[in-house]
Amino acid sequence: MKHIFITSLKQPVEAWLKAFPKLVTSAEVVSADVAGATVVWVHAQLESGNQWRTQVQQVLSLLPTAKVIVLSNNPEQAEAMQALELGVVGYLHAYAHDQVLKEVYSVVSHGGIWLGRDLLKHLITLTTRSSRQTVDVLEEVLEGLTKREREVALEAAKGNSNKEIARALSISERTVKAHLTSVFDTLKVRDRLHLALVLQGQSPQGHFGLETGVKNGSSGKSHLNS
Repeated sequence: MKHIFITSLKQPVEAWLKAFPKLVTSAEVVSADVAGATVVWVHAQLESGNQWRTQVQQVLSLLPTAKVIVLSNNPEQAEAMQALELGVVGYLHAYAHDQVLKEVYSVVSHGGIWLGRDLLKHLITLTTRSSRQTVDVLEEVLEGLTKREREVALEAAKGNSNKEIARALSISERTVKAHLTSVFDTLKVRDRLHLALVLQGQSPQGHFGLETGVKNGSSGKSHLNS
């Protein structure tokens, strides 16, 4: 798997190398460098201003099917929303642990979207604010889930973490994860945002430039560990 990191740094961040030893870095988006890449990581640095936006657009212009992830030196909600609008599928701190980078890659490669928990909650609020599902429609969507799976699904759709769900329902985090795996598979959703949209009866397409659909080959990992 070819991982391209677009950054002005002379040397890659240590965590990047630990996560992807064979990564390739480039200061600019050059067609020869990104050719064949399925995952492109764009480094958003304060001193570079909004250059990362242009770089994301260039990457997606050259490789429309590429998974683009933004690594920000100073993660903030406004920047994350801009990234999503551009078609980015992941947004996180540039100096995240190598294990987190690997998990992000796993999630996005299975069709999921990686966001911080606070941003995820905010995004869910924005996308569901105007919707008022009737009980009948909600029941239809949740048909096929067990009582406990329904409870977990409704909590997860609020953007709550596994720990918060476990505390609210008085069950273990492992049990929460198991239920979420079943919920995601049964409802054919790939992450918490997709779940929230489906439970609200909304079409996932067209929200912040994202396309959501049935995950293929995923074992329910998309944000199950959030």
